[in-house]
Amino acid sequence: MLLHEILELRNYPNVLAFVEEHLSMQFADVRSMLRLPLPEQGIDDPEYGGCNFAVAATLCNLVSGISVTMFKPSKSTRMDKGKKKWIYSGTAFKQLLKNHYPWEPRDNPTDGANALYYLFRNPLTHALAVHGKSSYQIRVKKNSLHNEQIRQIEESPIRPNWLSPGLSGSGKQWTLDSRGFYRDVFHTFLDLAKDRQQMTEAEKRFSTGRIIWRGGNP
Repeated sequence: MLLHEILELRNYPNVLAFVEEHLSMQFADVRSMLRLPLPEQGIDDPEYGGCNFAVAATLCNLVSGISVTMFKPSKSTRMDKGKKKWIYSGTAFKQLLKNHYPWEPRDNPTDGANALYYLFRNPLTHALAVHGKSSYQIRVKKNSLHNEQIRQIEESPIRPNWLSPGLSGSGKQWTLDSRGFYRDVFHTFLDLAKDRQQMTEAEKRFSTGRIIWRGGNP
């Protein structure tokens, strides 16, 4: 399923155009990487070429991008009351996940969002996946998927029993399964697309040519 095929987006033509022009292709890129390795195509390096880090980094980038365009945190969330200043990217990233990520019943959304931002997103973006917490055990893993499995994890409202959650762990031990993380980020977007308040506000912003909400008037 391509993102712009989501039925709820038809009610928001400017948002739909943005999704079709900017997001669908990037999610499609991740779908392609999820199929690797492909021995029949000669893409079968036994140690490298699985794209587990590339998938994780791209998905984190997509969460970041969605959190400052289609999603907008509440005013109270965006204000750092102690310092009386506006804070943006990290707050938006975490709040999008807290509100729309398909957390398991046993998960703590705050802990999970913090782990995704501080232990995965930031190191993958800024430090070649290396972070300064040497006592932590952080893993990124991935196995290949075929097209039917990808279709299933996109379209099924519940997690397939063969698929691990995208994020698991606690404390100083965390694992990111890139296959499950793709499913969870995809369904984060699906849930956001069903949020009428967020989509209505995004449609209003986009209709005026303002795509990125941060950096202007709150």
